[in-house]
Amino acid sequence: MFGHVNLPTPGTDKARELCRLWDTSSGPDKRIAAQEYGCTYGGLYNWRARCRKHDIAPTKAIPDFSLSEHFKRVRQMDELILPHYECPSELTIAIPTSLPIAVCHTADWHMGEPGCDYESLEHDIGIWTTEPGLYSVLGGDIYHNIIQPAKIGSSHNQTPISVQKAMYVLAVKALLERGHLLFMGTGNHPYWSAQATVEDWDLELARRLRIAYAKHGALVHIVTGDIDYPEWWEHKGRYGSSFNPTHGPKQSQRVYHPRARIVAREHEHVGDVEQYRYDGQECVALRTGTYTLYDDWAAQNGMYGAHVCNPTVVLYPDRDHVVAFKFMEDALVYLRSVRRDYEQRGFGRADEHIAA
Repeated sequence: MFGHVNLPTPGTDKARELCRLWDTSSGPDKRIAAQEYGCTYGGLYNWRARCRKHDIAPTKAIPDFSLSEHFKRVRQMDELILPHYECPSELTIAIPTSLPIAVCHTADWHMGEPGCDYESLEHDIGIWTTEPGLYSVLGGDIYHNIIQPAKIGSSHNQTPISVQKAMYVLAVKALLERGHLLFMGTGNHPYWSAQATVEDWDLELARRLRIAYAKHGALVHIVTGDIDYPEWWEHKGRYGSSFNPTHGPKQSQRVYHPRARIVAREHEHVGDVEQYRYDGQECVALRTGTYTLYDDWAAQNGMYGAHVCNPTVVLYPDRDHVVAFKFMEDALVYLRSVRRDYEQRGFGRADEHIAA
């Protein structure tokens, strides 16, 4: 019976008009429509079901972009993304002074980890913010920041991360406001947040406070008076040795950064300093210590010997001369003496402001 009724062909204008009528009509009206077309209610219902395939929107063809067009659009995307996390690999920081100065390297405070020596840390921050001629490099892992699900046990044994970051910001501001902060970088602990959220929180802090930021590593020209002392700084690096802590930094200089006069590396919590001759110049390799005197992770992996150690290098402004000390306290005795000698010989006083 259905094949003999006068129903419009699906997909035609008349069919679409009848479909709209069916879709908007009540039950009784649909029966009347079926009678008008000489079919049953069920027959018109089935006809409408067959018409539904004509209601489906056609699939849009995927644009056939060329490889060149792909490259073009990806480059445009990179131009938008890169400024949010890319940092310069070479920096210049000028210290206008006529007196010798000292650069202290500190890292791996791990504020928030049980076992952090806050008394020693607070004492040293007081020195960094008040000692004339002393400048600091603030390295990585300043706060503990255990956020990974795989380390859930350790995450419960730390100070809340919001408190850790508050202490970090306050310490950075204290160093900055007194003009004693040369530059800062990040470490693997803070960068866990960047890997989880795609936001380098340390980079954002440095940009807001206008601090030179070395991220994972950079060649920093520390221009002291008239002399340029290039330093290669990195939180982690290659070519490490369990027997000789300064082997890694020295190899990093030899392989990648032969211009560096100071090569600094952190991360392993055992401080060391070596002054040596390379390419006809006096150079210094150093490893920073830590303020975490008890480290459960280090003990678990058989890494012993962690101690508070902030290696410090004295730089002269009028001649190429570097003198390195493993402990900051020893460097200060020397620094105060040579600065007093310079002043007595009429070299004037230093301008403590830093121009980056």
